[in-house]
Amino acid sequence: MAFLDNSGDIILDAVLTDEGRRRLAMGDGSFRITKFALGDDEIDYSLYVPVTASGYEDTRILQLPVFEAFTNNTTSLKNRVLSYADNSLLYLPVVKLNSTLAPTATGGTAPVGGYYVSVDSTTTDQIERSDKTAAASSGYRFAQAGASADQSRLILDQGLDTADLALGLLAGASSNQQEQALYESAYLVEVDSRLIGLTTPSDLTVAQPSFIDDDNIATYYFSLGTDSSYFARQKDGKGGSAEPAYEIISDSNGTRSQNSAIGPTNTTGRLGSRLVFGLRSSLNLQNSQELFTKLGGTTSITVGSTPTSFSFINTVIRITGFNTGYRVEVPLKLLKYTS
Repeated sequence: MAFLDNSGDIILDAVLTDEGRRRLAMGDGSFRITKFALGDDEIDYSLYVPVTASGYEDTRILQLPVFEAFTNNTTSLKNRVLSYADNSLLYLPVVKLNSTLAPTATGGTAPVGGYYVSVDSTTTDQIERSDKTAAASSGYRFAQAGASADQSRLILDQGLDTADLALGLLAGASSNQQEQALYESAYLVEVDSRLIGLTTPSDLTVAQPSFIDDDNIATYYFSLGTDSSYFARQKDGKGGSAEPAYEIISDSNGTRSQNSAIGPTNTTGRLGSRLVFGLRSSLNLQNSQELFTKLGGTTSITVGSTPTSFSFINTVIRITGFNTGYRVEVPLKLLKYTS
């Protein structure tokens, strides 16, 4: 739905998504709008000019065009508008991909800020022959059955990413009630079910999605209360059982965080929760070239120092904090070695 204000007639442009149309067509009363969300994908807040004369600071923002309503539910509302009852908040929580423990890919063919993902053992063997440190330092994830946990996992850190706060835990015993409300205890993870599934981070058991929509997007819901194996261990007892731990350590080097994506330094920022899960390529990708031909192409990637030809598919995995609403997308380039 799009709300268009042309300073004259106000236009409300509303369409049903594909799922809405399906439910309406059923005619059994299951189509009933009970909730809604607002988004501001088209707004560029950097256009705000605080030094302009009073009353005109946001003129350029108000003149931005508004998206028309469109039916694809996988692309709508990328940035949702959030409401906080506490108006005294100075910092809002974020979720960041941990590229320290699992470095992202670099180079001209690499997915920016994401990973190369091997979909089968043949591809993994080929990559490791050319670069034995591919999973440890070169931006590769191995998603075939039998890959080790540290080679297939993605790690997302949540918290207050600011140097203005001394190091602490959002949900620690000493945290105030205001900070505890900013702790993320549940996540939604969305991925194309034709390509990739998720696993537990330790024993790599394949997870079951909560639902798969008409665009083949699988949504997984992980809650600390019921799925603690996906949340990293923390000393204060608020975390789960996943490794690597997400905590504050004290030793001869002082009190600090270790390998955290939150906090500009290892003595600043407030650590919230850490989500950890593994990737598992679909059987179709492992055993067939069909989807690579239909959805992707071929490319040459220099592995180590060796140019190698792969079939590839570009996709993304989307992680959203269920309580805080913060969203991050991680690009993946799925690779299959065929010659």
